[in-house]
Amino acid sequence: MNNTMVRSEGLSFSYPVYDDEGNRQGVNQVLKNVTLSVQKGEWVAILGHNGSGKSTFARHVNALLFPEEGTLWVNGIDTKSEEQIWEIRSSAGMIFQNPDNQIIASIVEEDVAFGPENLGVEPTEIRSRVDAALSTVNMRKYADRDPNRLSGGQKQRVAIAGVLAMKPACIILDEPTAMLDPSGRREVMDTLERLNHDEHITILHITHYMEEAARADRVIVIDHGEAVLEGTPKEVFAQVDRMKALGLDVPQMTELAYDLRKSGIDIPADITTVEEMVEALCRLKSKT
Repeated sequence: MNNTMVRSEGLSFSYPVYDDEGNRQGVNQVLKNVTLSVQKGEWVAILGHNGSGKSTFARHVNALLFPEEGTLWVNGIDTKSEEQIWEIRSSAGMIFQNPDNQIIASIVEEDVAFGPENLGVEPTEIRSRVDAALSTVNMRKYADRDPNRLSGGQKQRVAIAGVLAMKPACIILDEPTAMLDPSGRREVMDTLERLNHDEHITILHITHYMEEAARADRVIVIDHGEAVLEGTPKEVFAQVDRMKALGLDVPQMTELAYDLRKSGIDIPADITTVEEMVEALCRLKSKT
């Protein structure tokens, strides 16, 4: 488990169900015997339709929820180990969907400093961490700005900087671009790519944008609380019929390749980007 950042074995979890009067009527099992792992330095995208359990799994990784059955380890620590909760949360930082819900200060650098301050980090080290984190997400020049006056993408990068300042080995992102415009989504995705490739930070990325998932090293699909499909983006998205049966889309270029193949055109099934599509079509043309 030395090279494993996140590992679950037989992880199950249920939410209680109540009627309109507040009486408990039973439970809704959201995770069912989930066994999976994420290696250190890996970028893993988790996909699933609404209510599939993917966000519930993410909250287990950050020890916001605890297994009802089974076990989940983060950086070798059992998340049910209460005395190590803060160590787990320092190792695995969480970024949520709405950046406005994560901003708590009126100055960007103060917001980024909040996490390490609460960890008891020395002031000189906090200064160093804040500067480094803002530089990493290309927000250093906004250090003295009011975060509430920034764009959505900039706010989300500030939120990421706040997590980076706590020196995490892993960042969990739960639909981080869902509320952003295309420009903001690009900003956040480019930041994630730098963090993963340059800083070797493990990324656990929950998204419903298939083009975002295509940038990951590996894709895991969760359906009705179970991990039902995993592999590289090309391996997963090439299974167009199965993805659609699970209520999910595939990248636009994969869909186009699928339609072309159905029309009898000999083109690879695992295309995920525009560049790959152009290259495949050029090769096809050169053969004619």
